[in-house]
Amino acid sequence: MDIIKKRCLACKTLFLLSNYFVSNIEVFKERIGYAHIYEVLKSLGQPSRELLEELMNMAVEGDHMAVGILGISNVQPLLLLIQWLPELESHDLQIFISNWLRRICCINRQSRATCVNANMVIRIIETLNSHSALHCTCAENLIALLGSLGSQSMGSEELLQLIRLLRTDEPKRAHPYVVPVMRAILAMARKQGMASALQYFNLYHSMAGIAVPSIHKWPGSAFSFNAWLCLDQDRVDPSTTSKSGKRKQLYSFFTGSGMGFEAFITYSGVLVVAVCTKREYATVMLPDHCFFDSLWHNVTIVHMPGKRPFGQSLVYIYVNGQQKVSAPLRFPAMNESFTSCCIGSAGQRTTTPPPSQIPDPPFSSPIMPHRTSLGGILSTGSWGGMLGKPELITKMISAGTQDSEWGCPTSLEGQLGSVIIFHEALQPPQVKALYLAGPNCLTPWKSQEAEVADLPSKVLLHYTPKACRNPICLDLSANLLHGRLTGNKVVNWDIKDMINCIGGINVLFPLLEQISFLGGQMPEKSEGETLPPELVTPVEEDWVVLSSTKASEARLEKNIVATFILMIKHFIQRHHVNQENLIHSHGVATLGALLQKVPSNLMDVNVLMAVQLLIEQVSVEKNMQLLQQMYQHLLFDFSIWNSGDFPFRIGHIQYLSTIIKDSRRLFRKKYGVQFLLDTLRIYYGSGCKDSDLAPDDLRTIRTSLYGLIKYFLSKGGTHEEIQSIVGYIAATSEEEQLCGILDVLFSLLHSSPTPDQLFLLLFEPGNADILYALLLHQRYSDRLRELGGDNELIQLLTDILLCIMWKGIEKSDDDAWIERGQVFSALTKLGISNELLRPSDEIKLNLLEKMLEWSVTDNRDSKALPTHAENAFKLLLIVQDFLQAEGLVNSNLWTEKLLEELVTLMDSLSVWYSAGLEAIRLSQVQVQLLLGFIAQDNLQVCAMAAAKLNTLLQTKVIESQSEACYLLGKLEGILSKSIEEKTETYSFLIPLVRTLVSKIYELLFMNLHLPSLPPTNGSPSFFEDFQEYCSSEDHENCYEAFMVNMHRRDRERGESKLKFQEHFVEPFSRKARQENLRYNSMLKQLNSQHTATLRQWKAAQLYLLSERGPWKQHPIHWKLSNVENFSRMRLKLVQNYNFNSHQDASDLRDNLGELPSSESLLLEVVKQVKVSDLEDDVLELPEEDTNRTVEICFCKEKLILSEDCELITVIDVIPGRLEITTQHIYFFDGSIEKEEGVGFDFKWHLSQIREIHLRRYNLRRSALEIFLTDQTNYFLNFNKEVWISQISLIHEISTSVYGISDIVTSTVSFFSVLQKWVNREISNFDYLIQLNTMAGRTYNDLAQYPVFPWILRDYTSEELDLNNPAVFRDLSKPIGVVNEKNAKAVKEKYENFEDPLGIIDKFHYGTHYSNAAGVMHYLIRVEPFTTLHIQLQSGRFDCADRQFHSIPATWQALMDNPNDVKELIPEFFYFPEFLENQNGFNLGQLQISKEVVNDVVLPKWAHSPEDFIYKHRRALESEYVSAHLHEWIDLIFGYKQRGPAAVEALNVFYYCTYEGAVDLDALTDEKERKALEGMINNFGQTPCQLLKEPHPQRLSAEEVVQRLTKSDTSTLNLFQHLTELKSFFIEGISDGVPIVKAVVPRNQSRSFISQGSPEILVTASLNCIIGTHGWLPYDKNISNYFTFIRDTTVTNPKTQRNMSGPFAPGLEITSKLFAVSHDAKLLFSGGHWDNSIRVTSLTKGKLIGQHIRHMDIVTCLAIDYCGIHLISGSRDTTCMIWQIVQQVGYLGLAPKPLQILYGHTDEVSSVSISTELDMAVSGSKDGTVIVRTIRKGQYVRTLRPPCESSLLLTVPNLAVSWEGHIVVHTSIEGKTTLKNALHLYSVNGKYLCSETLKEEVSDICVTGEYIVMGSLQGFLSIRDLYSLSLSISPLAMRLPIHCISVTKEYSHILVGLEDGKLIIVGVGKPAEMRSGQLSRKLWGSSKRLSQISSGETEYNTQDSK
Repeated sequence: MDIIKKRCLACKTLFLLSNYFVSNIEVFKERIGYAHIYEVLKSLGQPSRELLEELMNMAVEGDHMAVGILGISNVQPLLLLIQWLPELESHDLQIFISNWLRRICCINRQSRATCVNANMVIRIIETLNSHSALHCTCAENLIALLGSLGSQSMGSEELLQLIRLLRTDEPKRAHPYVVPVMRAILAMARKQGMASALQYFNLYHSMAGIAVPSIHKWPGSAFSFNAWLCLDQDRVDPSTTSKSGKRKQLYSFFTGSGMGFEAFITYSGVLVVAVCTKREYATVMLPDHCFFDSLWHNVTIVHMPGKRPFGQSLVYIYVNGQQKVSAPLRFPAMNESFTSCCIGSAGQRTTTPPPSQIPDPPFSSPIMPHRTSLGGILSTGSWGGMLGKPELITKMISAGTQDSEWGCPTSLEGQLGSVIIFHEALQPPQVKALYLAGPNCLTPWKSQEAEVADLPSKVLLHYTPKACRNPICLDLSANLLHGRLTGNKVVNWDIKDMINCIGGINVLFPLLEQISFLGGQMPEKSEGETLPPELVTPVEEDWVVLSSTKASEARLEKNIVATFILMIKHFIQRHHVNQENLIHSHGVATLGALLQKVPSNLMDVNVLMAVQLLIEQVSVEKNMQLLQQMYQHLLFDFSIWNSGDFPFRIGHIQYLSTIIKDSRRLFRKKYGVQFLLDTLRIYYGSGCKDSDLAPDDLRTIRTSLYGLIKYFLSKGGTHEEIQSIVGYIAATSEEEQLCGILDVLFSLLHSSPTPDQLFLLLFEPGNADILYALLLHQRYSDRLRELGGDNELIQLLTDILLCIMWKGIEKSDDDAWIERGQVFSALTKLGISNELLRPSDEIKLNLLEKMLEWSVTDNRDSKALPTHAENAFKLLLIVQDFLQAEGLVNSNLWTEKLLEELVTLMDSLSVWYSAGLEAIRLSQVQVQLLLGFIAQDNLQVCAMAAAKLNTLLQTKVIESQSEACYLLGKLEGILSKSIEEKTETYSFLIPLVRTLVSKIYELLFMNLHLPSLPPTNGSPSFFEDFQEYCSSEDHENCYEAFMVNMHRRDRERGESKLKFQEHFVEPFSRKARQENLRYNSMLKQLNSQHTATLRQWKAAQLYLLSERGPWKQHPIHWKLSNVENFSRMRLKLVQNYNFNSHQDASDLRDNLGELPSSESLLLEVVKQVKVSDLEDDVLELPEEDTNRTVEICFCKEKLILSEDCELITVIDVIPGRLEITTQHIYFFDGSIEKEEGVGFDFKWHLSQIREIHLRRYNLRRSALEIFLTDQTNYFLNFNKEVWISQISLIHEISTSVYGISDIVTSTVSFFSVLQKWVNREISNFDYLIQLNTMAGRTYNDLAQYPVFPWILRDYTSEELDLNNPAVFRDLSKPIGVVNEKNAKAVKEKYENFEDPLGIIDKFHYGTHYSNAAGVMHYLIRVEPFTTLHIQLQSGRFDCADRQFHSIPATWQALMDNPNDVKELIPEFFYFPEFLENQNGFNLGQLQISKEVVNDVVLPKWAHSPEDFIYKHRRALESEYVSAHLHEWIDLIFGYKQRGPAAVEALNVFYYCTYEGAVDLDALTDEKERKALEGMINNFGQTPCQLLKEPHPQRLSAEEVVQRLTKSDTSTLNLFQHLTELKSFFIEGISDGVPIVKAVVPRNQSRSFISQGSPEILVTASLNCIIGTHGWLPYDKNISNYFTFIRDTTVTNPKTQRNMSGPFAPGLEITSKLFAVSHDAKLLFSGGHWDNSIRVTSLTKGKLIGQHIRHMDIVTCLAIDYCGIHLISGSRDTTCMIWQIVQQVGYLGLAPKPLQILYGHTDEVSSVSISTELDMAVSGSKDGTVIVRTIRKGQYVRTLRPPCESSLLLTVPNLAVSWEGHIVVHTSIEGKTTLKNALHLYSVNGKYLCSETLKEEVSDICVTGEYIVMGSLQGFLSIRDLYSLSLSISPLAMRLPIHCISVTKEYSHILVGLEDGKLIIVGVGKPAEMRSGQLSRKLWGSSKRLSQISSGETEYNTQDSK
């Protein structure tokens, strides 16, 4: 009871509250708040329906049931209800509320806007997240509501959450919401109704509007106003409205005296345009058009003054681009200033003057001069309704009375989009173009239309909500009339744009995957709705082409797959970026591949129609590239269409034929005859026997496809097409298919309009003649009996073809045979059309019988001519063919009559041909025919033929064994059949066989084989004996020999026109072979395309399924990437998508597992590494780009070199081909099994090549290593001869084409590097790595891996003291004898060694200091080396004691064991990860201590792997090592490497390891060579010898400084002299305006002559002025050693160069918004109001590029060290990587971004990029940093800087060091304080340390091992990169610092200050020369001093206290 009472109380309280606060909701919010009410109500337990209804009433301020009338007055209670839904236990209540919400929130646009602006969308998604508590109907209501609200606005965060809603815990499961959510997304993308403005000024408040500054002089002669606006119906009771309603002001422009222009909308929604002069107020109204329709309209008003004096002034009114009214209207005088101007606001009230001053209204005079016809005023485009009386639209009243006439002015009380006012008149085409640009177009005149080209010059002002930040409205015109907004700006987001912020169209595809999992669970289709009525019986008719309307789409949406396709359609509709995105991300191919996985019960005609609508949309958009992809991957991919039911499949084929018939030429090449034949073979061939279609349906489908083939050929075929058909006939093994295609040919020959052309094509050798072979084809003839009727067709056709073929064989006889052929054709045709009473073969038989008769008569004739004989002979052959073909089917054809005629004819012919070839052939034909007759069941015929043959045989001499065997064999067959079937034939045959045997007894040596067989044995056993003989071997051999002879004989008769067999069968089978080869390779290609697509989809999913992606995430494993930094360090791990824990290898080590076969292991290694390498190394150019570049270049690109070679990688040797052209270098992967269809192809521009080194491979000089500017390198091995010949060529290319001075390295470069090291210009590490590189060591070949020295011997102390020489290893001795104790043993071994064979030279060590096994030993914890190690150990891990498990233990082992001589690898100095078992491999346990081997045990002095690397690297760079490193270099690369010096130094290794010791080419035996290669690989290889004399020693640090001070030309590195810094200032660049960028670009191209001339120093100021100044960093004659030459243009307004603005209002302009290209030619800028990145030419100072791809303002830019890539970050949460193009004829950014990087959930605030490490890093206001790759754009990881506070953490700045360290600056904005901190992460994302900061950092850069930062508090600080601690105390600049940069020589830091000063910080040097010297000649001209600042003026950086 209590509860009920409480609830009633609650209701009443609410009711009272609501009534009380109706008038003052704001007070309620302030005092009580809805959150509080919610908590109270919830505490009362489950609410009653009344309580909830009371909340509803509060929302509408009235009765909630009156939904239709009331809108939402108060949205808060609705949010409360939504939040409460999951808590409600009653499902009825849930449904009741959700139903009501769905209605009330979508009642009109105003309600939707209210809900959207109150963030209802995110609230609904939060509620949906607790889906277990919601009833499904309630959830569906809410999702439908989302669809409606989202069509108004859908932000990226909301969209991300909506998609995350569908994450499922189990894979392969569909989320219960997937279908409704997809329908909702479709609704959002489809939008409701017309286009609407996404951003607008909300002017509902009566005081709202935009105030425009005064316009002192009107610049032009007319007034045009263009705006987008949207007004809602007032919620006012119409009955109370009186004439004195309000008028809603659109604009008013008045002078001080009240004259000017005005336009407003009356209370009834009618537009009125007015002009006020001194005397009168004249108006023109637009009747019959009410604007209160909640739609967006484009309104244009043009006032035109009269052309001549007293000419008539007109006004034109346009709505949505169409002219509605033109009427006369005064034009006010424009000579005064317009002082009171506003848009959309009430403006100044007009005061009504006293009555005495009101003149009479001038209505007495006629309004229009009579000479103007009415038609002239009302344009033709106006509506019928307006042709009423003109008085209705034009009206004049006295000035001052307008308010009483039209009502008081108020604001627009609606929504206003962009507004443009022109000072000239707009023409109709221009108005139309402005309308067509749409309400969201940022720059309407950017379009290609000529009409709008001159518009920008006519603009007076241009306001757009996008360029507004309350209260400032930027004027985008040049007049800068910035307005002030009262009211607010509303930003809506279009889901079609926002999809690009969370992953592009790819994000939607997992929806389709989920649908596929629904499969059988889908609601069954009811029978009625499977097909639209017009599609039920379409067999031959064309497909019904749908028009895309909402209604037709609604019908399709019953099918969920169709819904998905429609969704894609709406996403790309009129959205260029999404179309690009679909192309770039291979979206169409993905769609095709995923559709193939959809269960067939979901594939029905609706899907087909949806695809049709999608394709039509793309063709409407004229996006040809996308259309081609749609054809290829959707429409013509039959594997999508062959899974559904029959109407679906046949519908698809009909749709195909419809579009093919529309544009046949377009499809013929790619989807023509060959394609259709292949389709038939793949999908409708023998393989589809298991098809679920009825045989009749299958036949119909085949017929339709044949119909298409016929269509292509009907207007004449091409040679290729006929070839395809012939190939198909030859290769197909199925009767049905054969019939089909022959039928096509047949009907074409008879009915096509161009039969002659087909005849000619068929005549070509190898086409139609092949068809003869079909007659012989056993596979058909055997089945003919079963198949009966169908096959007659084949025979008939062959006859036709016989006729064709016989055209023109015998000159004398042409006509006769043509005639006869025609008779046959006619017959065949009739036979096919099945209208004959008797089968056509019978008719033919009759014909033949007749013909035989005639022929007999001809030949009996005494005057018989040779032609008659020939004719008869041919006829015989025809008969023979006929009988052997058709006679096989129909034994009735072997008639008595035919036999008689034949016998007679043969007799008469044997007279003609009594000897010679013809006679032999004739007798053969005779014998064959008679044998045929004997074989018949008809005894009469049989007897007759046997008798005749007997007679023949008696007179015939049988000479050849083969002939004898043939006869015997034939007879034996007939005999055995007769015996089996117990027929009488037996009796006729015995005498025949006797005759035969008697003839051939001797010939076949029967006396040897069958002595028991007398020649004329009459006993009954004769037959059995005979059979026994027939089965003997001899007979079979005989038989074979006979067949061979037959072939040979036929071949020998080449010239005669009678040959048959071989001539046709051979080409036939050859054709079949060719066709099958082509067919199989086509299948393979299809297959690899399909796998490539799936692979691309898999790659796309890597982001979608990552922790920052919208879908579910997976665990991550890592492997070493092969990217290097500029010190050649391979530092970076990348994701290993094919991770293997290698547990099997651990089991085998512990003797638990089975040994796998070596193949599977190899496969494993290939898999582990191949893909992975691909993920990482292969530069996959997006398809369209490659095509495009090639097209551009083909005119100029010429092939220079093309050679087969091998690409050597750590894991594999990939065969392929290298091609070099005049522009690019290509490698084509030639491996058969390319990894998932892609492979290691690469393509680079030649300008990217940095150097090429000659290399050895397996100790053989046959390889090249190519290094590119971004540190990528490739190792290619050639054939030895090729290699030698190519070197000079490559050398030539490098110098001539690209002037790369000499990229093939030589000794010169070695000595220059040596010199740099001696002078301490490069570090020890860099020197060692460069020595390794020059000596042929490479990361690409484990046998030649770079080698580094052990440098320490102390691995046990607690602290490492680098000042103590005793901690270092002795670098003068080989590692094997560093321990003196080993030296003796080593020496003895050398002296005592003797090889009895004399092959092996003496050696000190049997192993080597660097070999493949050693590299794997060290790197065992890192893939791919783990897999390689296991492969080397035959499938198992080596036992734990032999593994690298401890650094101290490894050193100890070296000391104890003289045979272990491993030196180190470079990783020991930079790569901490190899010391950790990050992948968790099971590496076993040590035998004695049983300790588990996991991470490597470190020396005591190292606290972590990072600490070890840091200290080890410091040891390498220490003074001791610097002083002794040359000794070690002598051993490894120098004079002690070989010869007597090596023997003396105990430094001789096994002979095989030296270059030239073995000649692999001398080994011809492949096996031996492989064995030797293996040996070389295992032993290791000694590097090339670089020096033959001792290596010079390095200078000490002091010596270097002394040298430098003496030198004239070198600068000091300020980081080495941090205590001696001095600052100087330069003024006059940007006085009073902050400098936001100052930089000396890195690679300015300077010719040799101008080496001493100044470089360019670029500055940019806050007011967009650019300066390019002269800069010389060293100048010994000036006290501070630099020269600055000011750019004079910066101060002169006439010559100033500006960046084009304007920037987005309210955006802070910082140095992050600018980047300068390294060649000092381009300035890139972000931050512009229109989301663009702009490219300004620094030389010309003008805009040369504007790239709008981001969906919101660009907030930061960064350029990489190589100058190849630019990265941009934006408010839209994405980053983009752009290629910087610097080709002849095009400078700037590539038109499309290379990658789009997703994953942040808030504005990106800082970016950094390192091309060589393949890293793009971005920091965001969401407090995270995301790392991704550049080449593939793949997500790598998120860094989350530590933060104690719960306040919002942002990342304003970040930087990446050379080694990939990421320095992150974070800031937390509290109410009063700012907390700033620096954080350091390793390249692989390991958090290293943090440092809190006192100041607010404004700019940051990392240089070498230092961080330089400037702050708004004015401090310039320099910190150590590794500890983040200050290196010197900060320099106080006294003013906020806006930018900093370090010059490329590290000689100076440039600092830009708030007051426009440029501070230059460098190393102060003693002043040796005073300023008197300044007037010296500078580069041949005496420059004025004002220009040259020598920086005399020192800047005091100490705090002035």
